[in-house]
Amino acid sequence: MILSALLFFGVIIMVDTEITGSYITTIELAEAYFEGDPRATAFLALDEGMAWYLQRATKIIDNLPLMGTTYYYFKAGSTGLDGYQPRQFPRIIDGIAYGWNMVSSIPEVPQEILDACCEEALALYQFYADSDNVDRKSMKEQGVKAYNLGGVYSETLGRSNADIHKGLISSEAYELLKGYIAGAVEITF
Repeated sequence: MILSALLFFGVIIMVDTEITGSYITTIELAEAYFEGDPRATAFLALDEGMAWYLQRATKIIDNLPLMGTTYYYFKAGSTGLDGYQPRQFPRIIDGIAYGWNMVSSIPEVPQEILDACCEEALALYQFYADSDNVDRKSMKEQGVKAYNLGGVYSETLGRSNADIHKGLISSEAYELLKGYIAGAVEITF
């Protein structure tokens, strides 16, 4: 756990470690999400290195083909960033504001988006920590379908989770986001 503190008139005040460009705004929020999760032991040991994975997960989520529109948008004739929303959530889908806080009367990023960001960040870390995954991804990007190492070992490169889940590596993140992704849910009557 990161220990960030300020000395203020001789009193130590603990401060959250801020993350910019992510739905998860502090390292402490990520640590709280993964508390007690054995999958995340090595990930949590990264401390501030977690920020990169959380920022990358946010970018992946924001690049999904999402339904609806962002809550805030540029207004015609606006002279600045009035109402500007830097990321894709909160959203309005079919006239409903998802993530609306009834107590504060302001929109918030829905909890399932925050959870999906954590899950995707962990999946990214696990993917890149395994050099075999990175090598396979590189070969697939180059168009390799299968390879053989002198008759001793051969492999056919199939579809990855990212291919199946609209660009997300984590199937957990996909399940959390499925209701927001255009074309991810089949409408039946």
